[in-house]
Amino acid sequence: MKLSLGLAACTLLMGAVLWAQSDDFAEYQGWMKSNAATVADLNKNLTAKDGAASHTDVRKLQENLAMVMAYWQARNVNDGAKFALDGTYGLAQVDVLVSQGRFEDAAAALKTAQANCAGCHMAHRDKAADGSFKIKMK
Repeated sequence: MKLSLGLAACTLLMGAVLWAQSDDFAEYQGWMKSNAATVADLNKNLTAKDGAASHTDVRKLQENLAMVMAYWQARNVNDGAKFALDGTYGLAQVDVLVSQGRFEDAAAALKTAQANCAGCHMAHRDKAADGSFKIKMK
């Protein structure tokens, strides 16, 4: 009886852990999709020299990267957290340049900030056969 209760408890615990991981991954995917859409909007807004919309986009990206950084920190993946932090710093530079009306320089700074995204993708993303992506932990 004790053995079957123990096994049931372990099964429930494992199920909860797997559910939490899949839920976290779904959130992570949401941040990535939001980032892609927001970067596209930011590029359009920088080209249009729309400072207010550009600031809004930068803030959204910084909020997402804060969540991404926390995601990697919770898993003790230091380079993932650093990529997110460095991206956030790069976006702060974009914001400063937008404030100064230097939209072309801001667009160049955005490309530099995006290099952090690319670095993280190279280190922590595997493409599955179906075209989807999976996170890999180092």
